[in-house]
Amino acid sequence: MTDITWVLLAATLLAGAASPGPSLALVLRGSLLGGQTAGLMTAVAHGFGVWLYAMAVVFGVATVLIHTGWVMLTVQVLGALFLCYLGTLMIRSGLAGSAGDEHPSEAQSVTLPMWRYAKDGFLIVFLNPKIMIFFVAVFSQFLTPEQPLLTQLTAATLAGVIDGLWYALVAVSVSWGRFGELLERYAGPVEVFFGVILWSISLTILMDQLLAFD
Repeated sequence: MTDITWVLLAATLLAGAASPGPSLALVLRGSLLGGQTAGLMTAVAHGFGVWLYAMAVVFGVATVLIHTGWVMLTVQVLGALFLCYLGTLMIRSGLAGSAGDEHPSEAQSVTLPMWRYAKDGFLIVFLNPKIMIFFVAVFSQFLTPEQPLLTQLTAATLAGVIDGLWYALVAVSVSWGRFGELLERYAGPVEVFFGVILWSISLTILMDQLLAFD
């Protein structure tokens, strides 16, 4: 790849990572509940999941999977159910935090081990078929058969690093100045809001699948 191609690839990957969606909600929730460390754990696990998808494109696995109907259907349904699960947790936590005197982060951070944040960060990538499609349709355009394997592996690693760093920045920003204070102050309503968003996304996915059978 030329220097310009690397820059274009990095910009494309950053744009993909920065797109608002369930991952953003999850990292913010982790930071609010478990503090900066929990948010960073979620971000690192998310970046690792993205790296795996990028590696799958390099070795052609993702292309095979995306053209296997039952695999894509299974991933979409599991992904939708996982978003329902996360949305329910956020709504329950947000309502409990808003109704009680105890701040949700103080009430729950001690009861949630760090591996839970890492697990959620990874699964929200692994069970998101849109990320697989992004890498097959967009990331693969930067790869050619003539490129050395090392170049392609470096590109895949860049994808994971950029994604992880972006969400790490999100996790750290939660504790910065007035923005962090506002999030802490309205942690309950914020969790409920993101929980409703996740439920909406999951129901949209499930409805699309049901309509596809008509």
